[in-house]
Amino acid sequence: MADGRYDIAEMEAPKGPRRWIGFAVLAVLVAVPVIVLLASRHPAEPPVSPDPVPIQPQVTVEEVPNALYPKPRREGDREILDVVFPDGSKAEVGYPAELGLAKLGVRPAQGAWLDGRKDLYRQLTAPPGGPAGVAMGKPMIRKLTGKTTLWHPMSPAEGEVLLFSYGPWYMALHDERDGMPFEQRLLWAKNLRGKVTKGGYLVLSAKPPILLARAGEGLESERVGPQLWFGGAREALLVLAPVPGCNVESIELSVIQQRRRFSAEACQDGVYVAISGERGFVERAINGIVIKQVA
Repeated sequence: MADGRYDIAEMEAPKGPRRWIGFAVLAVLVAVPVIVLLASRHPAEPPVSPDPVPIQPQVTVEEVPNALYPKPRREGDREILDVVFPDGSKAEVGYPAELGLAKLGVRPAQGAWLDGRKDLYRQLTAPPGGPAGVAMGKPMIRKLTGKTTLWHPMSPAEGEVLLFSYGPWYMALHDERDGMPFEQRLLWAKNLRGKVTKGGYLVLSAKPPILLARAGEGLESERVGPQLWFGGAREALLVLAPVPGCNVESIELSVIQQRRRFSAEACQDGVYVAISGERGFVERAINGIVIKQVA
């Protein structure tokens, strides 16, 4: 051992029964702890997957015209419509038959205040498609009354939408982003009324604290009183609005200006007329329309 080497001596394995017993004891000594270890483990569990990302439910809401297609009277090469504004006032609208204004469809629009406060002004419009026009594939939030429902905002810049139902008509109030509290929404829902005339036009009324804007009333130069909108979307848009002492120099309509298309305006018998669309159509319409208020 002095030279640092290690000698390994081979031992002869025992022979006979003692060799077999030795292997058996070794097997038992190895197997027992393995069995105990396996018994102490829980049964294998399936791997846990991450929580699924919630999917916004898509809701299909039935689309309705939500516009009136009145039947005009024919006088030679001209058509005449008897229209009713949302405040109940009436007018006779004549135009060259080739313009086909009746085929564009007509929808009411009306401004209103809560408690008479200018900062609580809202506009009521008839969304194309009715409920489908405000749902945008999202479910209704809740019912406020039998005729009023609440819907999700249509864009990040807007608040939730109040939708009023009056016969075949639906009128939408688009809230601002900050949103009205629940109590103010209930005031709108409970105090705004609508009645459909024999000719199919919608006339609105309200009880305090809801105040409907009067004919010609405005926020600065913007007119917010009762209006009728013919057409819209990709086609021409014609707006009629009773404005006592009508003067085109002092009137603005954002619904016309936001379209950024060719437009023209005029005043006829106390009714403001504004048209936006293809230049040729606009020029023929502004020169051919004749409006007369009816008592």
